[in-house]
Order: sequence, then C-alpha cells, then structure tokens
Amino acid sequence: MTLRLCVDERPWPPYLTPSGDGMAQRLLRDAAQEAGATLATYAAPVTRCREEIRYNSADGFPIAPYTPALLPFMAFPMRGGEPDPARAVMSARTLAYRRTGSATHWDGVRFTHLATPVLVRFGSVLMIDKLAAMGVQTDDSGKTLSANFAKLLAGRADIVVGLETTGLALLALPEFAGKIEALPAPFTEEAYYLGLSKAFYDAHPQLSERLWDAIARQRRSPAYQRALRKALDESLKGQKD
Repeated sequence: MTLRLCVDERPWPPYLTPSGDGMAQRLLRDAAQEAGATLATYAAPVTRCREEIRYNSADGFPIAPYTPALLPFMAFPMRGGEPDPARAVMSARTLAYRRTGSATHWDGVRFTHLATPVLVRFGSVLMIDKLAAMGVQTDDSGKTLSANFAKLLAGRADIVVGLETTGLALLALPEFAGKIEALPAPFTEEAYYLGLSKAFYDAHPQLSERLWDAIARQRRSPAYQRALRKALDESLKGQKD
C-alpha cells in the first residue's frame, strides 16, 4: 500500500524540507516501512493540500494540527475520544511577538491594546481557528515569519504569532535584534499528527492505526531523539548565520 502525502511547498525546518530529508519526513518513512507501507510525497501550497485531501486526491498531510477546520475531512490518531499526543509526529509552540516596548500584550488568555489584525503565516489553520474563536481578526498574507516581522516593524500590525524556534532565531538577526520581542506566555502548544483523509482511513483502518502506532515507537527511539536534537540545533544555527 502506498500513501500519497501532500507536503507544504514551504520548508518547516528541521521537520519538512524541499529535499525530503526533514525530521518529520524521515520519521514517517521509517514508520511506514515498519507498518508495511510506502510513501509518495509531492509539494504544493498548504491550502491546496487541504483541498486535495478533502476531495481524496491525496491521502494525508504529514504535520496536521487537530483543529476544527480539518475535522470534517481528516482522521487523526485517537484514544478515549481525544487526539492521542503519544502518536503525534511532533509538538511545537507558537509565541506572540511585538515591537519592543509596545503596549500590546498577550497574557496567555487574551490580548490587550490590540488595534490591528494579528499576523500569522499563510495557511496557519490552527492559529487562525484559535484567533477566530477569540473574535480576533487575522492577516495570513505573509508567506514567512520573517516577512511578518518586517510588516510588524513597518507598523502594519501590533502582533505577529509564529513558531517559537523560528522566531527566537530570527530575533538574533541584526534587522530584528532589539526591535522585536517575544512575549513569554505561549500562544499555542500543540501536537501535530499525520492527518489522513477520512476516505483513506475508512478504507484502511488497520493500516492507519499500525502507521500511527509505528510513528509513536519510532519517535521515542533514542536514535531519532538524538538526530532530532542535532537537527534542531543546526536549524537554529543556520537561521542565525
């Protein structure tokens, strides 16, 4: 059995890379081999990936958050009626960033002194869903966190929300150092899963469960954990250089 995965065309270092050697891609290949399956991947804009999974042109997405926008057409590893983080591909935090000294604040529950839509990276469905539930408008026209930081410095927004690892590395760059600061309370702290189309899961439930179980075992292995720590360190260094 071959799973056809649609992968975001933008890199998410160190988890997804255009060359296919990101840590999430490595983990999924090893898990698929253990589960008795193979993977075929192709890159596309993340919004197109979602539509192709919705209409069963693709079988899944490698790092999908468990969020309302995806639940109508995507299946996740579950336990006791809840998503099972033990079988996630990765976990990551996002932070809120503001111009240094700005009065706009995020306390972990709500924003204060926020007068503009919050900037998020294009296609960031988890953050868009959370902000919408809070009644906060978003702007996801920025393709990268770096582009959103530039908009922030230009006064086009009060807050940017983005990945912790990428954002903290960017704050070490001369163009952002001392000008933008991260607020301490995480905005999200979420697990990301191999999300499968509901059609694929319904047709192959045993294979799907074996694959999610294999992801959990492979992710816990000492070899994978060592490789992940090294990749994270190298990714942060590369963004600072």
